[in-house]
Amino acid sequence: MPRPNILWILTDEQRADSVGCYGAPWAHTPCLDRLAEQGVRFASAYTPSPVCVSARAAMLTGQRNSRLEVLNNHHRLAPERARFLTAPFVQAGYGVASFGKHHYNCPQIPAFPLEGGSVLDSHSGYMQFRVPVDEEAAGVVYYPTEFRHWILAGRFPGTMADTAEAKNAQLAVDWLREQPPDQPFLLRLSLNAPHTPVLAPAPYDTLIDPDVIELPIDSQNELDLPAPIREHLCETAGSWRLTPEQIRRMRQVYYGRVAFVDAVLSRFLAQLAELGAVENTIIVFASDHGCHLADHGFVQKQSFYEASARVPFLIAGPGIEPGMVQTPVSTGSILPTCLELAGLEGEQPVDFASLAAVLRQGGEPEAKPVFSEIDFGIWQYRDGDRYVMVRDGDWKLAVFRDAKDASRFPDDDGIMLHHLASDPGERVNLAARAEHRGVVRRLLHLIDERLGR
Repeated sequence: MPRPNILWILTDEQRADSVGCYGAPWAHTPCLDRLAEQGVRFASAYTPSPVCVSARAAMLTGQRNSRLEVLNNHHRLAPERARFLTAPFVQAGYGVASFGKHHYNCPQIPAFPLEGGSVLDSHSGYMQFRVPVDEEAAGVVYYPTEFRHWILAGRFPGTMADTAEAKNAQLAVDWLREQPPDQPFLLRLSLNAPHTPVLAPAPYDTLIDPDVIELPIDSQNELDLPAPIREHLCETAGSWRLTPEQIRRMRQVYYGRVAFVDAVLSRFLAQLAELGAVENTIIVFASDHGCHLADHGFVQKQSFYEASARVPFLIAGPGIEPGMVQTPVSTGSILPTCLELAGLEGEQPVDFASLAAVLRQGGEPEAKPVFSEIDFGIWQYRDGDRYVMVRDGDWKLAVFRDAKDASRFPDDDGIMLHHLASDPGERVNLAARAEHRGVVRRLLHLIDERLGR
């Protein structure tokens, strides 16, 4: 048997509930839902880090972020740590390329021999339009501060073909057309959507009835929030600055933008099928992290709540037994899994286990704690203090565990403890309750044992 092709589709800032197969009745994702039916859906997949650069660096290397010393978007991946798991594919004779958003902050050493495409289009930036727009007619919503004037909603001022997503997909198809037909490939299509600017071309910006979409489950005034959520995330990106109408529009266009991406992927996969490039191809779909959309009182990412840390994760292809995996996993396992499925070995040990066995045989992987890490210094909040998460069974704990200034902060500050089976909305922080002290101690020990102090 020839080695399988690998097609890795990566989106940015996409919540799990934006895909219909994850149970949201308002999601419009027929292409991704078909992929889930044909392969394996991971019900509880977590990002290695709930922000772009650090998540991508971990996925590309198979190394946890504290080992890489990349914990936010301002951190650089040092060349000596840039041992990318794409290298064994190149050495095995694969054609290897990535199109779209790369964003792992290591300009000296590329992860892919060819990195093409663009993050954004010529029509809009993250915080401003580049062409004239009737903002009222387009239903535009900005985050209402000058420094973070993100475009949170609106109709894209162009056609579907004008978007960066469609252009990157076409570049990927064109690259495949030029590859030798007998050469296997590792192709990553990495799209910025549904990340800001949250713009969807017509009709997708109004495709979904906003009254059908669930409203935020709570606000910052309804919860006993720990300091990093209250002082940092709700302050820098608080949804209290938006009106209820703006929040409805933000959520409508976000899910519509995902529906637009699904349409782009449907066309992309149809083009690949016409080229005969889908046969013997393992297709991986995931996002780098999620997005709050006003859940828990703020609009962006960087938290360990499910909206931000949990992502859609699908794998389908030849030899993969269709089904659903309930056991929590990390998307840091993507390339270790692809290497094993391709019969290749990496050159270094990895922190994220391959999931190849469960894909081939069905069932559940061995249950192990899943970790995620971030440093909030990107917004000048506790720079250098690592905030960490562990998910173990139904329990999830988040905490600062290695503050630089030990005289100011205790070992367990910013602590959150949630029992997801009984509280899926994470509305009740159980960390201070006496009956759960043993759980807290056990989860802190798991963090210290795996990630260090």
